[in-house]
Amino acid sequence: MLSLFTACVLLAVDKALADPTDFVHPAYVIQHARDQDYSTSSAKASIVHNAQVAANKGPWSIINSNGVTAPSGDKHDYLSWAPYHWPNCNWCTSGSNHLVHSGDSGNDTDPQPDEPSPPDDLGPAEDTDGETYYLRARSVHDDVLLITSRHNRFRRVRRSVPPADSSSSSDVLSTPTSTIPPASESIIAEFPLPQAPLGSVPLLTSSLPTPSSHTTSTHFAGSSTAPQAAAKTKKASCTPSPTTSMAPSATWTTCPYVARDGKVNPDVRTLVGAGSINKGCDGFFSNALAFTFTGQPKYCEAAHNILNTLFLAEDTGMNSNVKFGQVVRGPGKDEGTFTGPLDLRGLVKIINGVLIFEASDNQCWTPDDAQEIRTWVTKYLDWLQTSLIGKKARSRPNNHGTFYCLVVALSQILLGNSQDALYTLDEFFDKTFQEQIAKSGEQPFEGVRTRPLHYRCFNLEALIALAKIGDYLGKNYWTRETKYGGTIEKAINFAMTVDPGNENVSELVPHVTAGMAAYGPSEAYDKFLSRQNYQDRPSWFYDQSSALTNAPTSQTKRSTVVWAREDGGVAGAIKPKCPDIFQTSEKVEIDNGIYCTCEQLLPLYETQTAVLA
Repeated sequence: MLSLFTACVLLAVDKALADPTDFVHPAYVIQHARDQDYSTSSAKASIVHNAQVAANKGPWSIINSNGVTAPSGDKHDYLSWAPYHWPNCNWCTSGSNHLVHSGDSGNDTDPQPDEPSPPDDLGPAEDTDGETYYLRARSVHDDVLLITSRHNRFRRVRRSVPPADSSSSSDVLSTPTSTIPPASESIIAEFPLPQAPLGSVPLLTSSLPTPSSHTTSTHFAGSSTAPQAAAKTKKASCTPSPTTSMAPSATWTTCPYVARDGKVNPDVRTLVGAGSINKGCDGFFSNALAFTFTGQPKYCEAAHNILNTLFLAEDTGMNSNVKFGQVVRGPGKDEGTFTGPLDLRGLVKIINGVLIFEASDNQCWTPDDAQEIRTWVTKYLDWLQTSLIGKKARSRPNNHGTFYCLVVALSQILLGNSQDALYTLDEFFDKTFQEQIAKSGEQPFEGVRTRPLHYRCFNLEALIALAKIGDYLGKNYWTRETKYGGTIEKAINFAMTVDPGNENVSELVPHVTAGMAAYGPSEAYDKFLSRQNYQDRPSWFYDQSSALTNAPTSQTKRSTVVWAREDGGVAGAIKPKCPDIFQTSEKVEIDNGIYCTCEQLLPLYETQTAVLA
């Protein structure tokens, strides 16, 4: 039974606390499931609370109730849209090009003379579950569209009657527009800035865009231009306007889409797949842990229900691939992209939960359960390793390559292939990892983005989980160095020193607690965490030194590999140069349609070593 203190904390928690992708040793969970450790009681209470929330709100399916399906026509095929892509319709009109409103409100999108394009649709950042923020923003957005539409119809009526006095006409026309507050003064301004990709990131906020006619299919990281606004067009370069009204969804196939790094198109939220994966995987993991903590069958039943509905059931389950993950919409676009596998990184939590169930040796998890999920994972792993989409994800030098390795390695562990998993880990740390962290701790392929703190944290999320899996398999990757002398520890320390700007520094909290568990306490860690409510987070239960057996803090030194020099110096570190991936191309794609160059990265490799206050 949970302690009285833990039960009281559980009652006090009023909302689920989201957690990043993580891994916790099953033996540690079982050993500490029902102990009376005061220091982790709040974290365990949060886990149990999250399990209850998931049991009440779930289960979830990737099938869209609005009838939208993948290009295959199979409702069981996972479908999501690339979040950083916006329509660039460029209609031929009387001086303006128009974005077709791509929401689900059913607005008439027939372009009209002199009608300005809608303002930027504001929405939550990638891979989040912020439906409340999204719906509030869409409501504001649709209200603005309605007022604008009425205003333009009024303008057209006025222009059909020659005004007796131009000044009076101007006065009349100014009245409707005065009812629309600037974005900075509206309800949209209440929303927090974006925090994390497809976890729990709030709404992206910005003011209305300045007019611009320039668009490009090649977008470079670090530059975040506003989505297309009304602009003067030339007949030779514009697209003939439709002669009849178009359904909002017609934008998806009629207009080309262009990348805007860091600008999330909110209509990606009209598909339920990403949110269902995130909530379902979190819910399964939380209920697996809650069952281990309490022994109450209701948590086991909830976990079964979530897993079955999301992946296994004939009527609601997801096919074992993401062939249509993060599709870039536009004419002729009918397949997913290399960023799609990122949507299914929640599979890590599913597998971790299964391993915990099986290690606890209870009657809740049956041989049939074990076989069903292993069959699904076997098919998915085969697709991930052999498809062109999966192969490109594997080749990426940034977080996409890191998360690919994470999912592959843990899938191999579930399927009983621990040696294959070790090979996967070794290959990653010998190759991709070698270019990821500079001597200073900067992560150039992440720091080059428009939201650098977020992406540093995102890659750290996967790196730390990889180190934990290696720890579980008996190897030490915690002290592994890149060719420049960078380590996971240095990357955590560097991220703590940089100015977060408008980004949410709390994204770094679980990585700092993981660093403290692996490398030991420090004044810098203590100072950072003193400003955060970290002990209520589920990750605080995972991030205990007793959960690790091969980290620097481990009492038993059973690491099979020692990568750092005993004197703490950098063994064989080299002067920064263009990463190897640039040998075949002058620019490297690090997200859909978003590229970086060697010239952008080199200054980041040469950043000075972080100084911790």
